[in-house]
Amino acid sequence: MKKLSFITICTALSLLPMMSALAAWQELGYNELMSVSVDVDTLQRSGDKAQIMSMLNFKKPGENKQTKEPVNSIIGLNEFNCSNATYRPIEFKEFGGKNGGGKLVSTNPTPDSPYEAVPQNSWQAGVFNVACRNK
Repeated sequence: MKKLSFITICTALSLLPMMSALAAWQELGYNELMSVSVDVDTLQRSGDKAQIMSMLNFKKPGENKQTKEPVNSIIGLNEFNCSNATYRPIEFKEFGGKNGGGKLVSTNPTPDSPYEAVPQNSWQAGVFNVACRNK
């Protein structure tokens, strides 16, 4: 089972650039800094855990800390522990254009990142609510 999940995750992550163009993104909300969307077709649940892809579109470009290149959107795969409201990023990619378009600025695999509490009133909370809602 773990081997199958690993293969599935690796395949999904390798297809991130193509998937951003084909994904059925649903906007969850926005604020003065960004909009947040999810692709519910990527939602996978196993016990108390759920994984889903999310996308942040920035109103003003951010900047990659290493390359100093502009970042207008981020697409990431996050894992949530629904029983204790924690999450961790599995991988995220930064893009120069909106909606995961334009130049791929960086790829950031973080498969061993620790779980953190889902902050209230955050984009993570919105994605958590979609990923962990009852079927």
